[in-house]
Amino acid sequence: MASHYDPAKKCRVGTMDEKQFHAESGKANGVCFAALIKAWQAAGGSLQWGAGGVGLRAEVGGKQVGICFLAPAFGGKKDRIELSLTALGKQIGADRCAALKASLQAAAGDRLTGATMVCVMEPGELPPAGQKALQKALLAVR
Repeated sequence: MASHYDPAKKCRVGTMDEKQFHAESGKANGVCFAALIKAWQAAGGSLQWGAGGVGLRAEVGGKQVGICFLAPAFGGKKDRIELSLTALGKQIGADRCAALKASLQAAAGDRLTGATMVCVMEPGELPPAGQKALQKALLAVR
């Protein structure tokens, strides 16, 4: 079933697919997301579709780890890339996590919000060099 808002549960339910994901993303962000997804899969990463977007997953230390979540605009939130640095730090180590955050900050500037649960807001609005640096930072986690 396609992802949709369930007023009784007050949340999205179902599973979003790539077509719905791109239909709900802004044009520039959709292009950025598509490039990131393509690069992620080309590097051997996997995708996990959910009700609100897609998770980028990778094998780290012999097990599948959720690296980040790409989410189109919904419920007043903008298109974004979300990461839980606390959870990710437990999976990849504090030093790698700190390096990732620094790389994301350098790539995204003031579009990176949050401290431990961070978001890159509207990544498609970054200049091309920033989008490439963002992609490189995320791929380096693999």
